[in-house]
Amino acid sequence: MNGPTPFKSRTRPRFSFAGSLRGLAAVAVISLLMLQIVVVALRYVFSIGAPWATDLLTYLFFFIVSLPLAGVLLRNESVRVDVMNQRFPPALRDWIDRIALLGLLFPAMAWAAWKSVPMVQTSWRVLESSPTLGGLPGFFILKTITALLFVTLAVVALILGLRPRLYRRNPSEESDAT
Repeated sequence: MNGPTPFKSRTRPRFSFAGSLRGLAAVAVISLLMLQIVVVALRYVFSIGAPWATDLLTYLFFFIVSLPLAGVLLRNESVRVDVMNQRFPPALRDWIDRIALLGLLFPAMAWAAWKSVPMVQTSWRVLESSPTLGGLPGFFILKTITALLFVTLAVVALILGLRPRLYRRNPSEESDAT
């Protein structure tokens, strides 16, 4: 036992894009909560208004809510209120999802993306800042991200709706589908 120890292979931790996004989301949520406490303390304890901080809260909330949407759609992790869906066979559920993706989500997001283009162009032309007096600059960036979000959701809905296997399933669900 006192001899040389055998060589232990070291494995590098793998970089995970999803893990990075989760970490970024956690930092954003914690930042949002901490900033909200600071804004409330400034306003109600010290009677100091900070419109830029309120805008920062809005920007953080926007990013927290909007950035994971495509991933939620891709992984089929959305919250559903289904009364009858669980009684349907998997093939029928897939067709219902396909109709929802191609008949509802894709056209709605494509239309929203198309209609948001003039708003984004105007916003960039004037380099629109916050509508709040004393707020943060860069409101045009939020409008751009909103339009890109619409495009992303439309593309994801189209790709998911047209691919042969709608979502990747767990092995237990695979056995139900056969």
